[in-house]
Amino acid sequence: MNRFFGPGLVIGVFAVVLILNVFLFTVGEKEQAIVLRFGDPIRVEDNAGLKGKLPIENVVKLDKRNLEYDNRPLEVFTVNQERLVVDAFVRYQIVDPLRYYESFRGSGGSAATSLRSAAEGRIEAVLETSLRAVLGDATDIDIIRDRRSELMEDIKTLMANEVRQFGVSVIDIKIRRADFPQENEDDVFERMRSERVQIAQRIRAEGDEQKRRIEAQADRRETEILADANRRALEIQGRADAARNCIFAGAYDGVPVQITETVIDARVTNVAADDAAADPDEAPAVAEFAAAAAAAVAVQIEANSAIVDCEFLAGGQRDPARAEFFAFYRSLDAYTTALKQGETTILLSPESEFFRYFRDFEIRN
Repeated sequence: MNRFFGPGLVIGVFAVVLILNVFLFTVGEKEQAIVLRFGDPIRVEDNAGLKGKLPIENVVKLDKRNLEYDNRPLEVFTVNQERLVVDAFVRYQIVDPLRYYESFRGSGGSAATSLRSAAEGRIEAVLETSLRAVLGDATDIDIIRDRRSELMEDIKTLMANEVRQFGVSVIDIKIRRADFPQENEDDVFERMRSERVQIAQRIRAEGDEQKRRIEAQADRRETEILADANRRALEIQGRADAARNCIFAGAYDGVPVQITETVIDARVTNVAADDAAADPDEAPAVAEFAAAAAAAVAVQIEANSAIVDCEFLAGGQRDPARAEFFAFYRSLDAYTTALKQGETTILLSPESEFFRYFRDFEIRN
């Protein structure tokens, strides 16, 4: 009896394992299982653990994790007819095992590997179609640099709508590399360099134009400021000259004078010199200086400027010696201004009034 116990035990254990294998199966944490009866799916087991089945039922286990499909490099044409080699990959997940199985069961078998191979073949076709549709409406610069993330999101949306009918959900799509074909690379780089040179030249031209405009505005403003300053200086100098001539006129004959400054708000033109001239009954010298004082302020006067008035007051007594000294002093001043050494040549008659004091000096001596 003992000699049959060993082989019998082994046969019994084997029979139990065989029976358990026929009636039981396990589902791992990373798996989901489809139970088939005569090739038709009847239920899905997506919870991990020990599950039961009938001997006439088969089990196909599918991966529950995120899966990756790495597409082969694909050549696409952009909207500006540039050729680009695009290397992209997709991450996806089986979210509806029954629809997934029904979609790919007739593509070479019912095993998980055959199903995945058929599914990735369909994913490849949808990915290439989506890449061509989206990238075909973008420029090479958009794909390579400017709108890459936005384009990938558009491809993902378009592809997700297509593969949802297969029980697959697209998690993400990435363009690993998008480059020009090697034979076109030099020409493309040269064209890009030329475009950047043109942009730089345009920016420089715009900068030069702005520079000239700013300089013109600054020059015009400078001219306006200088002109206004010169006008104000001439106005001030004119008023000062008028006041000086008034003082000279009063000092010449010892006549008291009153100087008043009147601010005007409007343009005053053509002020008659004879309005400010001295009375003809007064001494000729006084009339001469009064006329000069009036002429200094009788020119056009701009708005918001002032007029200097010289008024000879009553009173005072004419001093002939004082008048004579003042006339002599003014003549010496005129000689100093007119007779500069090496700069002045004057042709005048000896009887000229200009040399009056020279003649007086000769008579006295």
